[in-house]
Amino acid sequence: MPTTVVSFLGTGQKATPNDPRSEYRTTTYRFTGSGGREFLQQTSLFGTALIRFLRQTGAEIDRWIVLGTSASLWSELNQILPDPGEVLEEYCSIDDRVAARDVDEDALSVWQEALNARAAPLELRLCRTGDALDVQSQQQIVRALFENIEPGNDVVFDVTHGFRHQPIIAGFVISLMRWTHRIRRVSFISGVFEARQGDVTPVLELPICQELVEATEAAAVLDSTGNYEPMARCLGLDAASAWFLENTNQLANARAQAQRLREQAVAGANVVREQLAALLSSRLQWAERGSFAERIRESARNAIDRGDYFRSVVLAYEALVIRAGQLLFPTADPLGYDTRKQANEELSARLFGEDMRLLNAIRQARNACAHGSRSRSGPVQQILGNPMLFRGLIERAFDLFDRLPELLGTCP
Repeated sequence: MPTTVVSFLGTGQKATPNDPRSEYRTTTYRFTGSGGREFLQQTSLFGTALIRFLRQTGAEIDRWIVLGTSASLWSELNQILPDPGEVLEEYCSIDDRVAARDVDEDALSVWQEALNARAAPLELRLCRTGDALDVQSQQQIVRALFENIEPGNDVVFDVTHGFRHQPIIAGFVISLMRWTHRIRRVSFISGVFEARQGDVTPVLELPICQELVEATEAAAVLDSTGNYEPMARCLGLDAASAWFLENTNQLANARAQAQRLREQAVAGANVVREQLAALLSSRLQWAERGSFAERIRESARNAIDRGDYFRSVVLAYEALVIRAGQLLFPTADPLGYDTRKQANEELSARLFGEDMRLLNAIRQARNACAHGSRSRSGPVQQILGNPMLFRGLIERAFDLFDRLPELLGTCP
């Protein structure tokens, strides 16, 4: 998968601060690869060491986006070239601007062109976004990422240099870009200069960021749709069949799989997974209920809680019919055609007054949603035109569900 590297560029420190032509202070970055193998790279600019390390791991780096200010260490980007001396004239020109803290767009464009002429197949995108201390500069960072990260790429964030608040902004932007640009894998990597031992600076990779992004999205999907498959995936579980069966109202078959998932949702020592396992277990509580109709009603409640109006009214009505069938014909198949037909007839025969009007309203709302038809009932038209009234109808359906044993004369 093609990979884009994003670096924030700080101002750098001279080895001899009072000498304008002094070299910049360097350190040796220590990367740890697979099998514990170390990769050492001495440089004043962590991004160059990072790209070389990623290439050694087989990553296909096609673009390096560098974000900075008018005083950032743009001149040191020549270290990415096989022979930095090839751009000595351009280097001196941009370094003078860096020293004067006066790098403008034109100077940066010339420097980018000089680097790209020799850096192929790597392409550099140099973006003077500012320090992100005001809203305009923060928007520039967002725009630079939107415009320069290719859709579908993996992204590696180098958060070593620059102001500490800039990677925070970028972290939230990249979460959005997982949906706008289909970014799937995100890595945050930092050369921790403050933790150096002698002249060796350890490199810290933060895989927990990818885990947190995926966990956040899974929790959001669960909350907005009721779909627990992404959350189960975060826990290393396969819930595709269980969710399919539940989502297609095959709850008799879904129950056993949901119970199995609850048993398997063990977090271990991982704090993130602990939270996800608790959410998944709570979501699948319906599988422990004894009544098939109650499981349908629970699915209807999950649907209305998440604003899924269509599914909620269909399931609420089904729960009433199945509940009536189970109460009146306890030895029959509650999903059988004849049982359902008789249950509907008995509901119409045994309910009176407000309860009968409520059942009819639920039926007509369900039919209108399922078939796209228009109800002739004025009250039902009002319900279909107002989300709050629709929710009220579903809540009244749940109340009717609870009172069915008394209304049908089947109380023990």
